[in-house]
Amino acid sequence: MAVMRLNLFPMESTLKLKKVLLLFLTLTGVAFSLAQKARISIHNPTYKNEKLPVLKEKDFITKQRDTIAFISFDKEGEASTEITCNEPFFVIFPLYKNQAWLCVEPNKHYRIRIPNKQHLSIEDSLNAYFEPIQYYAIPEPYDSSLTQQAIINLNYTIDTLLEKHLKYIRYKIKRKYVDSLLSIVHREHQYCNTSFFKDYLFFRLAWLKYLSYERNQNFAIKTYFSEKPVLLNNPAYVEFFNELFADYLSYYATTALGEHVFSSIAKAKSPSELRRDLKRNTAFINDTLIDLVIIKGLHDAYYSKNLPNKIVFPLPQLIMTLDSMTMVAKTTALRQIAKNVIQKLKEEEKQYFFEDYPLYDLEGNEYYLRNFYGKYLYVCIMDFRSYNFLTEQKKIKAIFSRFADKLTVITIVLYPLKEKLQLLIDEEKLYGNFFSIKNPELFKKQLKIRGLPSCMLYSPSGKLLDGQAPPPEESLIPFFIDKLK
Repeated sequence: MAVMRLNLFPMESTLKLKKVLLLFLTLTGVAFSLAQKARISIHNPTYKNEKLPVLKEKDFITKQRDTIAFISFDKEGEASTEITCNEPFFVIFPLYKNQAWLCVEPNKHYRIRIPNKQHLSIEDSLNAYFEPIQYYAIPEPYDSSLTQQAIINLNYTIDTLLEKHLKYIRYKIKRKYVDSLLSIVHREHQYCNTSFFKDYLFFRLAWLKYLSYERNQNFAIKTYFSEKPVLLNNPAYVEFFNELFADYLSYYATTALGEHVFSSIAKAKSPSELRRDLKRNTAFINDTLIDLVIIKGLHDAYYSKNLPNKIVFPLPQLIMTLDSMTMVAKTTALRQIAKNVIQKLKEEEKQYFFEDYPLYDLEGNEYYLRNFYGKYLYVCIMDFRSYNFLTEQKKIKAIFSRFADKLTVITIVLYPLKEKLQLLIDEEKLYGNFFSIKNPELFKKQLKIRGLPSCMLYSPSGKLLDGQAPPPEESLIPFFIDKLK
């Protein structure tokens, strides 16, 4: 007797079920990839009970940073955090005087060693050009296969190589000698198999070749960039790229190949025309690279606009060209970088007027510079932590007290200890009006104050006569008398 089999899932239903299962598996895979994490733990008692940010650069052109996590230390100095990590990238730990960098990869756990806490000295705080000391965070226990440790080892090898052989690599060039050295470096660092490190190794060695004997820019563009994928998060790629394409559009516009670059920006405001301009150079065969060069070139052109021997592009048209790049750049990542650059440049162009800044006396009352118009106004910005704060105030008293009927003196004191400042004013009978600012770091940034003391002179009507008036020295007396004429 034939056995009849009951088909519970007709063919049409089976196909639908397969589609549903396929969609489910796809979504599950996407969710899994989005859920990948990197875990970081640290033990350092010098940071006990502190909460530190974990930063990541938005992009390597603007170098602006986002806070992507926090890491909190307990009373024993133990801390851990997790960050979303779908591909390798570097995170940064601001550590007061120091700064630690760590390459994180998906689903890895890192226990790292960082420098002990060192607060900034007064000299460091007053130095407008101070930069933290940068370290690579050291993984524990030692594991040479980790990308982070391999990068540390490679950089040490290259630094040692340059120290010992720089004159042969850079000046007394012997290509076979250089290639032999680089071959040894390459062979000795094959133990780390991560793709991120392989790319890092490739571009570090490529940079050394460019430093030594491959100094033709177009050869380097074609060999190391046009024929390779764009790597936005790999520091070795980034460093070589930044060196090779520094202010590229401004220089390229002065050449025969780039003769139309200025009009492509100043008149057409057109990324498509800029692409055509760059493609006249046969070294460029990678459209994504071309867009990245355009974005960086527009960014750099803004900051080099006052330098000689370069083409200067009008800012409004430069911004408009960048704005177009936010829509037509080849990849989502490049479009976001273009947006970051626009935001940065627009922030640079903002005008912050000192006259609109609220000032606070030692009792917390709010004032503005305009409250003191009617006489000449000498404004001096000083840091209370400075060793010569009192000396400078004694000079102000000696110099300006004779002009009391025509001149008002205001000292804006950054980082004041109010009780100590008030005691100093009373005991030394200091001259003038003393105010503080709520956010000194933001204040210095927005008014582009690069050094202290910073002094300025206003007319009785509030017109800025000198934004860089002399500090309180004896030479200021004839300077001020001349202004009163």
